Amino acid sequence: MDNCPFCQIIQSNTTMIKSSDYSVAFLDINPIRPGHVLIVPKEHEPDFFNLPTHVLTDIMKLAKRIAKAQKLAFQPVKVGMLVAGFDVPHAHLHLIPMHDYHDITSKQLLEGKVYRAKQAELEENKCKLRDALQKIKIHSTI
Repeated sequence: MDNCPFCQIIQSNTTMIKSSDYSVAFLDINPIRPGHVLIVPKEHEPDFFNLPTHVLTDIMKLAKRIAKAQKLAFQPVKVGMLVAGFDVPHAHLHLIPMHDYHDITSKQLLEGKVYRAKQAELEENKCKLRDALQKIKIHSTI
């Protein structure tokens, strides 16, 4: 879909952290926490739960791998997972490194304190996650 920002990201291939057969992972430009990642299907579908089972499975396998990288790179207490999809009509899964109980409820959103990440911060966090993914690849199989 031409006007979908996620389809444009998939086509450009510039901000992707990791790609699988049916999905891609990239950093959220409005992160709740540093390292906040979105995983989206390569094919445009607005409703997450309309995705075919093999695509959902692919997304979850990639999510497991990215969550391990987030734990290594950002040392959160937990990694939270959320499907909302209000802002962009392209199915997506949020993976959020959680350091505080309210991270998944997006205290920043509730208080109107959401910030736009700077390109340098996104690039630094992308490198951290890619490095962590390399370390995971060396030490385990998923």
